[in-house]
Amino acid sequence: MPWPPRFLFLGNRLSVDFALTGGEGERSRWERWHAPADLADWFAACSLRLSLERVRPGELAAARELREAVWNGVQATLRGRKLPPSVVSELERRAAAADLVPVWRRGRVRWSPESTATQAISNVARDALQLFGTEAKARLRECANPRCPLVFVDTSRPGRRAWCAMQRCGNIEKTARYRRRRKRARK
Repeated sequence: MPWPPRFLFLGNRLSVDFALTGGEGERSRWERWHAPADLADWFAACSLRLSLERVRPGELAAARELREAVWNGVQATLRGRKLPPSVVSELERRAAAADLVPVWRRGRVRWSPESTATQAISNVARDALQLFGTEAKARLRECANPRCPLVFVDTSRPGRRAWCAMQRCGNIEKTARYRRRRKRARK
């Protein structure tokens, strides 16, 4: 599998995964939402598994604004600071929109075919508010690899997860440790 994949789902939380799709500044090199269809693809691939008929350019702009708010909230939380008022305001504004509507289809729960990106964005904002407003925020982590910018919610039982993914950064570290031990053993 090529790295990085089109979308990363390593955050263990809808809103964190949403924030890992690119962004402003340094994060722009990982941008995954170049067009409205890219946002539709992300919603289909994420934990919501939402199939959208279309995403309007204004909804893409709203998603990007929310993504920056979530990212800034994550960074403030990781540094032990209060959420900036601008972050709280953006999260509350987006969360106030209508929620996705579940429907029963062929013996399974699905999202209504009339669902919109605005509703999906609202779900992401609510997830972020729940993350930042509960004890779950204490489980927010940065990857221990100093060159990796990824963040995640540590859902491990002991709460000691250090890597964004064992297959990615954890493996890099394990390989480096192995090589250091081998080098010392040869001396």
